[in-house]
Amino acid sequence: REGRGIRQGNENEEVAIYRYVTKGTFDAYNWSLVENKQRFISQVMTSKAVSRSCEDIDEATLSYAEIKAVATGNPLIKEKMEIDNDVQRLKLLKASYDNQRYGLQDNFMIKYPKLIKTATEKLANVREDVKARDKKLIDNPEFAITIGKATYTERVDGGTMMLEAISKCKTGETTAIGKFHGFELLVEKNFLGINYMVLRGKTEYKAELSTSPVGSMVKLENLFNGLHENIDFLEKKIEQYQNDLEASKAEYDKPFAYSEELNEKLA
Repeated sequence: REGRGIRQGNENEEVAIYRYVTKGTFDAYNWSLVENKQRFISQVMTSKAVSRSCEDIDEATLSYAEIKAVATGNPLIKEKMEIDNDVQRLKLLKASYDNQRYGLQDNFMIKYPKLIKTATEKLANVREDVKARDKKLIDNPEFAITIGKATYTERVDGGTMMLEAISKCKTGETTAIGKFHGFELLVEKNFLGINYMVLRGKTEYKAELSTSPVGSMVKLENLFNGLHENIDFLEKKIEQYQNDLEASKAEYDKPFAYSEELNEKLA
């Protein structure tokens, strides 16, 4: 601590702090105690990991170590202490490097392979759904929606009955209410008051509901007619995941930049 030199209420714009130490005295031991105490405090008070810069080492800890080195009066001991400080910096950087590699390894061995697998499987399902949609539109291009056990060929009637069915569904659940061109039609109601229509084929497609019967039918048809748009989206996601995987692997393979310096100082 700097005593009462630096504190709230001090009206002086600048404060000069002097540290006095005598070579070859017990001061070296005292500064060693201060250094160790500061190092412990710094480890408790700072939770951030050291990244790519040596400046992340606590300045107060190094300052105390340097004063301790000067106090010894022995140039060899001073040199050793300076090397010890450098080693400490480099070891912290190495620990940060190792920690980062664990995350990168998880990325290219677990995270991205899993994302790629899931997206690839969904892409295959979307392609199957698009084929089924196209066949339905060729076989029966006219509008028709089934709500419950009744089928409606007018959009206003279909939309009205769909909204009525939705009003009876429980909040927080996804409930099947009918069919649309061979796809199962469900409604999802959440606790935020937002309702979604869901089309389920090999996979699911979702769009927010309108409050009007005709508006709901327009959104439903847009969702159905736009199934193929998911193909382009998923292909881009898979490509992105693959690029991220390769970038993680390349970063993982980079050697520790200060490995040679650390080995030299440890020798």
